[in-house]
Amino acid sequence: MILFDFNKSDIPDSSMIRLVKIIAGSKIDSVLIEGHCDSVGSKEYNYILSQKRANEVRKLLTQNGIDQKVIKTCTGYGKDQPLTANSSATERQLNRRVVVHFTTQEQTKDVIHPTQSLKKEDLKVGNKIVLKNMLFYGARHTLKPESKSVIENLCDIMRKNPTLKIEIQGHVCCTTFEPDGFDIETQTENLSVTRAAMVYHYLIDQCHIDAKRLKYRGFGGTQKIIQNDFTEAQQQVNRRVEIMILEE
Repeated sequence: MILFDFNKSDIPDSSMIRLVKIIAGSKIDSVLIEGHCDSVGSKEYNYILSQKRANEVRKLLTQNGIDQKVIKTCTGYGKDQPLTANSSATERQLNRRVVVHFTTQEQTKDVIHPTQSLKKEDLKVGNKIVLKNMLFYGARHTLKPESKSVIENLCDIMRKNPTLKIEIQGHVCCTTFEPDGFDIETQTENLSVTRAAMVYHYLIDQCHIDAKRLKYRGFGGTQKIIQNDFTEAQQQVNRRVEIMILEE
């Protein structure tokens, strides 16, 4: 998040340095840029100002080695999406901002995760179960290899309970006002849906589960467990797939 002075679109020096360090220290796959304003001024003026702020950030990124093609969105939202109520100078300062979402290439690690074991009593109609250690690559719907045991365990549960019907529910981290995350594999802003769909199709294609027993939905970032997910650990909590029991 980059904060701006009143009625200005110049990027503060401290934010410039921080952005350049991020670029220099990471392999960037995609960038989303959103500009915002406080409540002072007309809607029309603030749309223009918020876009100027977003454009200044885009300019800084491209001048420092980011390919224009990597920047997927660069949009000004004016004063339509405030973080705060604009009731004080401090609150207005927080609304004069640009939020930059970076997706970076991850270093793969060999990690052994325990297999999740569900009991019969867990499979009650209306229950929601988080599929622990269901891990995806950042901004992708591709499952990490070390998570195969989790989805295979779900296959086993479906086979052993032939009347069980479930809804697969996808969730993402790191959203502010976007309804969902950006999937760089499909170039669409429905990452929670594509992750849920991946599990759905795996169960059908690889586990031979009848499609009539399955549904899937994406909730984007609307059902975060941790609202302000600033750390990787907090983001991992929100970046999840759940199953809801529809029929036992």
